[in-house]
Amino acid sequence: MSPQDLKPNEEVIPERVDWLQQKVLHEQLWRVPITVDRISGSIMDGHHRHLVACRLGLAKVPCILLDYEEVEFISTHPSRALTPKCVIEHAQAGQRLPPKSTRHQFVRPLPNCNISLKLLIDNSYQLDYHALRI
Repeated sequence: MSPQDLKPNEEVIPERVDWLQQKVLHEQLWRVPITVDRISGSIMDGHHRHLVACRLGLAKVPCILLDYEEVEFISTHPSRALTPKCVIEHAQAGQRLPPKSTRHQFVRPLPNCNISLKLLIDNSYQLDYHALRI
């Protein structure tokens, strides 16, 4: 998916983004897909990866589309009990929660994808994202 089509709902930790960006640039690989709510485009897991993709100007980023019924949602917000609906509403309104306000546990671990950055920069290359489904 295009990083511009994804809807973040949490702030990030700047040092973590810097570290991850350097790692991606050094390896020239994108290793872990971003998990996204299939209906709203809200990011479930991968806010730091999303910002790295935007900083690097990637045309596409590997994503796994899921429904909230497929994951265990955990609110870790310091002062409120969040729900998936609340998180999606924040994403749609362009509002950001504090970093790490939510956790999503998946039935199976996310697959590594190890896709070359060159393929993600080139907007004409078509990746088979269905092969990345969990």
